Amino acid sequence: MTSPAPSPASDYRFLLLIIPPVFILLLAIGLFEFSSNITVNNFHSLTNWLMHPTLEASEQPFNATHFLVEVKSRYIWLTTVVLALVAGIYAFILCAMIIYQCHPRPRLLVVTAIGMVFALSGVVFIWELDETHTLYRAVFGFSYDNLSQAGPQRISEHLLRYVMVVVSVVNVQSMIVPVVALLAACSTLAPPISGQPDPKFYASQMKRLKEVLTAASAILVSGILHMGAWLRWPAALVADKAGQEAVLGTALAITLFWGVTFTLMLVATYLPAALLLARRAEALLLEPSPTATEPEPDQWLKDHGLFLSLQDHFPQFGLILAPLLASPLSSLLVAPLTPTG
Repeated sequence: MTSPAPSPASDYRFLLLIIPPVFILLLAIGLFEFSSNITVNNFHSLTNWLMHPTLEASEQPFNATHFLVEVKSRYIWLTTVVLALVAGIYAFILCAMIIYQCHPRPRLLVVTAIGMVFALSGVVFIWELDETHTLYRAVFGFSYDNLSQAGPQRISEHLLRYVMVVVSVVNVQSMIVPVVALLAACSTLAPPISGQPDPKFYASQMKRLKEVLTAASAILVSGILHMGAWLRWPAALVADKAGQEAVLGTALAITLFWGVTFTLMLVATYLPAALLLARRAEALLLEPSPTATEPEPDQWLKDHGLFLSLQDHFPQFGLILAPLLASPLSSLLVAPLTPTG
């Protein structure tokens, strides 16, 4: 008696891997959004007070030391912009190639359509954000409003427009590239383009999954570093020492929140995919084989990167933790550059 032929829908079960990381992201956004206890008007009053704690502070003459400290913070932010853009381009090309290699044309069109829907939804989401949303105020509006409140002598209108364009480009990329990376991870679980899978096929897919993890970790780490530098930039414009510390502490807390979120998303993507690939390969190795010499399953899995242990996947666990560790790292890099007194 022959086993029933798989249904066409079974060819797309690999897309279920999308669910855990997207759920974690939506949960984090929801918790973050409803955590605010400040109105829009009070938000603008806060940024105005940070820049001008007293009337005399708003009329202070040009200070070369503070100006140069702000320039340092600005170029640290621009450094993270370059890092984020280059990491995004690298991840996009690598993950797009993996998607292309994993699917026949009909399935590739479906995956591409799903990716376009997710990416477009993300772009529309950030486009619709305004001052009434906590995510906008905390991640973008706080720094931008502080820069605006600093005055044209310190932050010109031309620089503000330039900053808006650069941050917008980074934000759009941050909505598109992670979608491609997530679909690439899902694609490593897809059935082969032709024929039946064998253990070597799953070893090849595991190699691709590790490449996707490296690319995804790169874009998330660069995103956290960019977020940290962006949120800490206003500290260089704050004359009050307590205000500086408050800005730096807030920046650390926000980047830590998203660093934990991104690490959990990597866990929810990589570990289930790696476990499935390892189990599928092991199941094939345990089947009776007509060949005279059959490889010992555990050793074969070790030799081909499919044995799941901390020792064998230590680099991957490091990549998973990298977004979490990027938050305090960005604090150490930027904090010494804030003005004193």
